[in-house]
Amino acid sequence: MKEWLRRGVDPRTAAGPVLLVLLWLAAAVPAVSDATHLVRARTTADQLGPAVDTAVVELQEERRLSSAYQTGGDPTALAAQRARTDQARAALDQAAEGWRSNLYTDDAAASVDEMRLRLGELAGVRAQVDSQQAGRSDVLAAYSRVIDAGLGAPWLPSGAAPVALGRAREALAEQDAMLRVALATPAGVTDADRLHLGDLIGARHARLNDAGEAGRDRGLAAVEEQLLLGRTPPPTPAEWAAAADPVNTDLRAAEVDAVREVTEATPGAVAAVVYAGLVAGIGLIAVIGVLLLARRSATARPAAATTAGAGAGGGGDDSLRGLQAVLLDLHRRSQRLIHRQLRLLDAMERRQSNDETLGDLFRADHLATRMRRNVEKAIILAGGQPGRRWRRPVPLVEVVRGAAAEVADYVRVATAQVQPAGLAGPAVTDVTHLLAELIDNATTYSPGETRVRVSGCRNDDDGYTVTITDAGPGMSDLDLATAHQVMSEAEPPGDGVWWGFYAVGRFAARQNITVRVERGAAGGVVAEVVLPSELLTDPGDGGPGPDAPPLSRVARMRARINEMSEASTTTVDLPVVSVERTQ
Repeated sequence: MKEWLRRGVDPRTAAGPVLLVLLWLAAAVPAVSDATHLVRARTTADQLGPAVDTAVVELQEERRLSSAYQTGGDPTALAAQRARTDQARAALDQAAEGWRSNLYTDDAAASVDEMRLRLGELAGVRAQVDSQQAGRSDVLAAYSRVIDAGLGAPWLPSGAAPVALGRAREALAEQDAMLRVALATPAGVTDADRLHLGDLIGARHARLNDAGEAGRDRGLAAVEEQLLLGRTPPPTPAEWAAAADPVNTDLRAAEVDAVREVTEATPGAVAAVVYAGLVAGIGLIAVIGVLLLARRSATARPAAATTAGAGAGGGGDDSLRGLQAVLLDLHRRSQRLIHRQLRLLDAMERRQSNDETLGDLFRADHLATRMRRNVEKAIILAGGQPGRRWRRPVPLVEVVRGAAAEVADYVRVATAQVQPAGLAGPAVTDVTHLLAELIDNATTYSPGETRVRVSGCRNDDDGYTVTITDAGPGMSDLDLATAHQVMSEAEPPGDGVWWGFYAVGRFAARQNITVRVERGAAGGVVAEVVLPSELLTDPGDGGPGPDAPPLSRVARMRARINEMSEASTTTVDLPVVSVERTQ
């Protein structure tokens, strides 16, 4: 920018490439970040998942046989199982070889490091088993520590069915290792055993609540009740095995099926998010091209000024119009790609029934929605019209919903007492973008654990005021004055911090909307958006509102679970796709 100014370039021309770069960064950085994260997670699951799973299964069996060996179990069977465990350990080491140079997540790295460290302690545990130096509970605890390190599966969501089933099966496997020995000894099941047994049963049932109906068996429940209550005679080891083995087999089969379902379903979600990354990449090519065009224009400008004299001003206007035309064409191309991506995602979501994959698709959908917002904003600020338009009025509550769905941290947005009103169709796009900018600003500059509240009411002059309130640190008098000045000026500010308010001002000016920003009575910032009466219609005249991430049955259920318990005239049913905050 400074180089262009020294050469006598019109600041308006120089601002065009800067605007493009800033808007591309806002859209591309989240896209590339999300796409990279999902690809890394899938790579981790594909490379490490099977090896970790096999190692856990073999360790569970070795734990059972080691515990049995302490009370006269078969040493040959234990030796054979140790060999299988060692093979699984070698396969895990091979899978993890060179993983630091590949695309693995940090959580997965920590989990695998922990498991390999614990596996290194096996030799000492085995020596204690062979020498009968360790007690039964110590042996069980030592093996359980190794197994627990492999059960985290950080490449899967914490509530995923494979994780829940794996931990439920581990709780039963630990019960099995403890009880087969206890029931075969004269002392039988001690009070300490019963206490631990109750913990394991509770943990198993808690996990099964997350996994569906797998692993529920009345026969096993009856035997467990007999053990917990200390009824006599206690079940024999054979009776326990007859009750536990079928359940363990069912849990293992359900776990394998769940892992396969997630593995087979996830590539579609990966492709969708990677597609978003490709759209961002196309934007990068556009940025490079326009910067080269602008630099060529800046280099040629002094010579043209020398020969053209006073007529150079007209040439500058032509260059500015030419640059704007290039920007608009590039953004419209990106907009068409994003529209195609959103249609693809919608079709994929309708066909998908797997909760975890739906979560990935919803995140990809929300990412594409945010990218569309930035592209449309660039088109509008460059003087063009976006492709999305509404001819019929739209309920204002739907406009609020559409605006909230286009910000990164939309799960924090709540509405209270949004009075019914309709918004004229031609104003919908500008008002949606205006509200999205203010809501985005409110979520960005307020603590993550707080809510951003949006309300709306009719004015005495038949206008309508939308109020956005956050619980952030607030703004100084100087910053408030700067914000109002930036919103009132036609030229973009020199400091990128204020570009959001500049966009708000441009959208407001296009529709004769008044925007006020002030400190809240209880702290934070309150933004008031006053819509003139000529933009309003009767509430009953509304048509469909601005697009938001699709709300399938699963998403609506999650939205209801996360819905805030607050009184409101109208509540916006915001889509909640994950308990993790969107970054």
